[in-house]
Amino acid sequence: MCYRQLRFTKNTACGHLTFQGDTYIDCLTRDCMLSTSHPTTCGSPGRPCNCRRYYSQPQRLITLERPGTCPQCPQ
Repeated sequence: MCYRQLRFTKNTACGHLTFQGDTYIDCLTRDCMLSTSHPTTCGSPGRPCNCRRYYSQPQRLITLERPGTCPQCPQ
């Protein structure tokens, strides 16, 4: 199933995560509507496509750890 990778920066003093961006990961399966491998001809007017239409749980990655607190925390 297709999913998203979410990238965060972690502030070590407060433990909060700051979102940096995301990346779409293609599962490359034909029965996933979100995949580039899904055929454009899937389904018909009498029987519409019933392939999966949702992402699985995102993968959360901490790409950088910073000392101190995040901007949202009081100084």
